[in-house]
Amino acid sequence: MLLAQLPKFRPTLLGVATAGLLAVSIRGAAEGPATARPIGLAEVARIALGRSPDVRLARLEVEKSRSDLALARAEGSLQAYGGSGLGATSGIPQSIQGAAPSAAQVTLRQPLLDSRRPRWADGAREMIRSGEYAATATAEESAYRATTLFLDLELATREIERLRLGVERLERIEGVVSTRVEEGVEIPLALSRSRLDTERARSRLASSEARASLLESDLRVALGFGPDVRLRPDPEGADTASVLRDAAARAVPRRTDDHPEVAALEARILAARHRARAARSERLPRLDIVGQYALLARFNNYDDYFRRFQRHNWQAGVALEVPLFTGRGVAERVGRARLDERGLRLQQEAKREAIELDGQRSYAVLREAERLRRLARLELDYARENLDVVLARFEEGRIALDELERARELESSAWGGLLESQYALARAQLRVVYAAGAIQGAFAD
Repeated sequence: MLLAQLPKFRPTLLGVATAGLLAVSIRGAAEGPATARPIGLAEVARIALGRSPDVRLARLEVEKSRSDLALARAEGSLQAYGGSGLGATSGIPQSIQGAAPSAAQVTLRQPLLDSRRPRWADGAREMIRSGEYAATATAEESAYRATTLFLDLELATREIERLRLGVERLERIEGVVSTRVEEGVEIPLALSRSRLDTERARSRLASSEARASLLESDLRVALGFGPDVRLRPDPEGADTASVLRDAAARAVPRRTDDHPEVAALEARILAARHRARAARSERLPRLDIVGQYALLARFNNYDDYFRRFQRHNWQAGVALEVPLFTGRGVAERVGRARLDERGLRLQQEAKREAIELDGQRSYAVLREAERLRRLARLELDYARENLDVVLARFEEGRIALDELERARELESSAWGGLLESQYALARAQLRVVYAAGAIQGAFAD
């Protein structure tokens, strides 16, 4: 875990740190039948990549595009319709909806030449590719968001434990000061100050607990867990600091054209072109193979008005349809597809620029986080050296107990600053990995 990278607590600071530091219970975890489920950073990434709600929705869009492709292919299959045109006839038999009255009839139609259908199918294939790229990008984004939430939750649980120990220490100080005031060694103002320090520490602890509870809820929703599960950082998890450090070191900025979001937009651009071609194809002739069978009845007066009555009748042939005038519909559909293509091209260019900028910003944030961590380490070293000096003076009887405890509080705050800087560095490393599109590789089994 990240804690392994940090200095240890000293007995004079906050007592002996135990494994419970990594298994802090978040407020509300015991409410209802919820169970506490330990989870690590790698597991969070894998779950988010595979089963987060956003990823499932993205995959559903791919299935819809596959359904559109199957529908485009089905338009070219043989179509058969059966039914009856049975009806009473008075006078000469007339056709209703293009068919003569019949006891039973079957109509067959097999598209033979239709220039629109291949364009529809090509557009559906491009939308499938776009959906697959978008699903990949969504999985990476979901994993990045979930792992960032996990790092924030892990930091919050460690901060809660540190603050709890700090409250206990300040309560002990308050008790000592209260006794000294009763003995007349300290003035009442010292007790008021001690009580104020204790209450401030309790307020910070309550805020941290509330924040940790919200972070746990956000992470649970991001991973698709139900309300009967509570998550907590796994105290036995792997050292995520080294995993993130190695992954960030291996991360190579990828070309913007290789980014799945850019590739998804490119596929949608091609799909828009196919829609324009399909619209233009409506001006081309269509050729179908057609067939029809009809079972006629004498009560429709066929033998009275025609020289010869035949009960079973069929026709087969081809039907050629040549558009003569299509109106403004075709031109408008072509224009709309072109507008969609232009809009998608603009989105693609904006996405390329955003990806390049995000890559540059991620490395800038990483360098800043490394600098701040070095500074936090120096501050902790100074606080510890100062505590050693104050402790020596206390043993010599030159300072009071409250001054010693305040020096310990200063060291505790410095340790908390180092802890926070360590997690800020981890988040910066994670952002570099995400910008390089390497989250899935970094947390692969």
